[in-house]
Amino acid sequence: MGMFASFAVCILALSACHQASEQDCERIIDKIVELELKEQGVSNPKWVQERKAATRASKRKELLSGCVGKRVSMSAMQCIENAETSEEITEKCLR
Repeated sequence: MGMFASFAVCILALSACHQASEQDCERIIDKIVELELKEQGVSNPKWVQERKAATRASKRKELLSGCVGKRVSMSAMQCIENAETSEEITEKCLR
């Protein structure tokens, strides 16, 4: 997934009010995965949960080095929660 490289770059540009926690970063990744699967027509909740877990596990190193501790604003997190597409997250929320 190329989203993680752009995610690391985008998060650096945010106006921050706090440093991203591991939980914040997992929420961001989970939301991106959820929306990407939705865009692909995958709606089975079990498959979605499995993919989220697999992505978090496979991207663990990137998650810790590219996200945790980076500055993130509350408005960016709210934007992510309300996003309807994965592109909206990377192109709007994390810019």
